[in-house]
Amino acid sequence: MRIGRIEAAWDAEALRPAVGWKVWHVDDEARLRSVLYRDPWPVDEPVQAICRRMLNVPHEAPARGCECGIHAGRELGAWDHYLHVEPESRVFGRVLLWGSTLEGAHGWRAAEARPVEIFVPPAVPDQHEVAEGLLAYGVPVHVLVPLREEVLVP
Repeated sequence: MRIGRIEAAWDAEALRPAVGWKVWHVDDEARLRSVLYRDPWPVDEPVQAICRRMLNVPHEAPARGCECGIHAGRELGAWDHYLHVEPESRVFGRVLLWGSTLEGAHGWRAAEARPVEIFVPPAVPDQHEVAEGLLAYGVPVHVLVPLREEVLVP
């Protein structure tokens, strides 16, 4: 995988990054957006976490006692619920997380992140066009094909 190259390019290797799973909303221009807030993920730089809640005390994300930060799961299954809502606009992949990072039971919350691999599932219309647009992120993009149902003949 190209994670080592990405770590070096984004000056993340000294920060002991984590790699986790993420689900995104993909917009009409084939750009990644946060599922919850629809914030865009930049093509040419890491995404920076911000806290929208601030809990009466301004703080940098991620913070203990808050849910802010860029979330990524240890397993893709941590985001199963997001894959079933608006599946025609969901893609998923692995992200490199670094900077201030908090580890939890199911994954991490971090200050900065960058995609390292993106998967376009069969539920996304025009899969190949979407995948082509996602190549702008400079990472491998995989088009998934539907599983065939096998018919067993007695």
